[in-house]
Amino acid sequence: MTLKNFLRGLGRRWYVVLIGLVLTGVAAGVVYSEVQPTYQRNATLLLMPAASSVPEGENPYLFLGGLGQASDVLVNTMASQTVRESLLDGHPAADATVQRIATSSGPLLSVTATGSTNSEVALVLDRALSGVQTNLSSLQTRADVPEVERITAMPLTTDETSTVIQKSRLEAVAATAAAGFALTLLLAGLVDGLLLSRDRRRRLDPPVADSAGTPDDVELEDGRATEDFDDDLGAPQGPRHPDLSRSGDRRVLAGVPDGFDDSTIPVKHGADARAPEHAE
Repeated sequence: MTLKNFLRGLGRRWYVVLIGLVLTGVAAGVVYSEVQPTYQRNATLLLMPAASSVPEGENPYLFLGGLGQASDVLVNTMASQTVRESLLDGHPAADATVQRIATSSGPLLSVTATGSTNSEVALVLDRALSGVQTNLSSLQTRADVPEVERITAMPLTTDETSTVIQKSRLEAVAATAAAGFALTLLLAGLVDGLLLSRDRRRRLDPPVADSAGTPDDVELEDGRATEDFDDDLGAPQGPRHPDLSRSGDRRVLAGVPDGFDDSTIPVKHGADARAPEHAE
């Protein structure tokens, strides 16, 4: 099937295409209303060196170079299953991630919380920020790090409002629309092929006689029923003499005396076949 024939088929079955597009639009609308958007909030943290490692009166931001390994350890700890379960307790649809910002050479951490509602995202983000502080302190406590030697995490930025992300919703709507459009084209082509095949068979099949025929109880003008028709000839017999059923009566009508063998009667031909004239 060429593209031209396919387009012609769609034109012939435009009503199928129209119904399919309407149903596809309805399905896409339902999916859009059912699939909720995703809300997201971000925050950034900076690991600060211990107070004992910064000379008095010096800028602490100049001593961030040795904190890269500590930030990697903290990120791996926050990614553990135990920590994540505590952050997402009661909010299974939410998510929280802590990762090091790759574009920064310093110990800069990014905390991201996502969820189905604005309030849920705000709660999960607060838990994640608190979890960073708690786990950083716990790691140093287990290493018996003195208080003056401990690294701290300083919050830099925190989103006050959530960002609405429509990606998941739009993907679901696009998938529904694409599937509906494809099914519409497929159904229209199938219907067109079936109808064309049926019309082709009708043109090729010989005409079928009317199966109703002539009813058996239809009477003719002379009062005889259709059952009197001859089955082989399909036409009514000629008028019958009521006494022709006897062989003797047939002989009388034929001019043959009863008792004579009709096989002995000579057959006249030509002029002899004319009836004799009466004597004057």
